[in-house]
Amino acid sequence: MPGENNGPTVAIETLGCKVNQYETSYFLEVLKQAGYRPVSFREHADIYIIHSCAVTAKAGAQTRPLLRRARRANPHARIVAAGCYAQLDGNRIAREGLATHILGNPGKFDLIEWLRRPGSFAQPCLALDPGPRCHAEFEISPVSRMHTGRTRAVLKIQDGCDSFCSYCVVPLVRGKSRSLAPALVLEQVQELMKAGHGEIVLTGIHLGKWGKDLLPAQSLSDLLEMIASGGPQPPRLRLSSIEPEEFDSRMLEVVSSAPWICRHFHIPLQSADPVILARMRRPYGPEYYADLVGRLHAAFPGAAIGADVLTGFPGESEKQFENTLAFIEKLPLSYLHVFPFSPRPGAAAADFPGRIEGDELKRRAAVLQALGRRKKRAFRESLIGQCLDVLAESEVRPGLWEGLSSNYVKVFFHPGEDFCPGKPVLVKVNGFRGEDLAGTVKSEE
Repeated sequence: MPGENNGPTVAIETLGCKVNQYETSYFLEVLKQAGYRPVSFREHADIYIIHSCAVTAKAGAQTRPLLRRARRANPHARIVAAGCYAQLDGNRIAREGLATHILGNPGKFDLIEWLRRPGSFAQPCLALDPGPRCHAEFEISPVSRMHTGRTRAVLKIQDGCDSFCSYCVVPLVRGKSRSLAPALVLEQVQELMKAGHGEIVLTGIHLGKWGKDLLPAQSLSDLLEMIASGGPQPPRLRLSSIEPEEFDSRMLEVVSSAPWICRHFHIPLQSADPVILARMRRPYGPEYYADLVGRLHAAFPGAAIGADVLTGFPGESEKQFENTLAFIEKLPLSYLHVFPFSPRPGAAAADFPGRIEGDELKRRAAVLQALGRRKKRAFRESLIGQCLDVLAESEVRPGLWEGLSSNYVKVFFHPGEDFCPGKPVLVKVNGFRGEDLAGTVKSEE
């Protein structure tokens, strides 16, 4: 067993979603317990781990240069490709001689065991389960705190997906939808609170499906009510992305009755054209989505409401693109995450005819991104003069801090006398600092 202070050094680079961020924190915890010493990815290390993403072609392509960079930094290091891209394209990584260890999603949770096995660039150690969808059990990966230096904690409570949207490979690389048992969720919430985290973000690959696989079946609304009644409540709880059809009336009631749940809702849209939505295999129409956003805005006027938009889907006409653009323009959305379509191997849409490519794809993405920037600016302007609940995260320079508000806005502020880093403070917004907001801490009356 490596010693506590002189064991091998390990550097991790994480790509992709909040689920990956949480799992990286778990890897760091078990690595430290085994005597490995974490260092920055920019430093010389004995082991480099790239925790990969495969949602888009760009995310997948980012993995290979990082593997090459790690090998240049230390040609004698063990270099590990782990996670979704390793699961999707691990054989390519092996053929190109980019890693000594290639761990798909099921295998990566036995990281320490695989690191003990030999591997080389010519003959890498492979842990690529050919059938990740056969895994029906949630891989329990508890952490005592976030080991990635974040004030906000991320807690993975769900993994996998059964939706099979036609553009997506996540169900193939992450497996079936499965949930962390409620007692373990409550235990982890309390553990992260004890570690001093001022906010906990509940996340999953398909968060709104939490509990559907449990016996008896439960819902995310049930879980939020259990957190409310299961002991001390977290200072702030944030929900990551929830699909439109899963944010039902009961969820709205639960959030309304819990002021400690952040007023921030990320509801993926992808397209506002009904024909394109149907070809994407999305189970809602634009009218349903508009009604949901309207209800959220009416119930929580100052809330941030964000959306994912996928443009350039095969066969998307200019008229269908314009439909989406006009639809978004009318909605009280606060920001957009824009993704140009990229074919993913194994996804149904990879073989659909009528792909939008090149300059036209870039143009459509740029137009949506510009609309997103306008929405973001207008939302921030609407907050000037208001008091926001801001979690203090880091000191930018002496006397100036930055933090994230409950409604998902970065705010710069000068702290007051009773200021406590890592805890929420009330900040009155008085203007902009670049694209972000600035204000002063509101003193107690």
